[in-house]
Amino acid sequence: MKYILLIALIMGTLFAKSYKEFAKEFGYETSYTQAVERAKKEHKDILMLEVTNYCPWCRKMEKKVLSAENIDSYIQKNYIPLIVNREEGGLPKAFHTPIVPVTYIISYKDTEKIKATPGYQGKSDFLHLIKNAH
Repeated sequence: MKYILLIALIMGTLFAKSYKEFAKEFGYETSYTQAVERAKKEHKDILMLEVTNYCPWCRKMEKKVLSAENIDSYIQKNYIPLIVNREEGGLPKAFHTPIVPVTYIISYKDTEKIKATPGYQGKSDFLHLIKNAH
């Protein structure tokens, strides 16, 4: 049974879209510093999703929630979208967390967290979060 579970996990990892493919398809930044520069230029807060390679809930968030047309269009209009892989580093210590996925709303003015919400959220909860972040 352990071997079947391990094989399923490996196969899921091999065939799942990587977060970088998702970022490219939906126009998300993958660099925190580039997102901050863009946010300051465009005067938009950053919507950052922190993920890892091994997290099935992260892939579900990308596939079921972030890629929904109404959610994606709202994000693109109102935020600088950013998706980062915690395993690759490059984030300030203020964003280090043992939980993934985690969604942050970050102020473009001072790069302070406006909101941090850990875990997977369904479409309606996520839409409520991003519309009522301030």
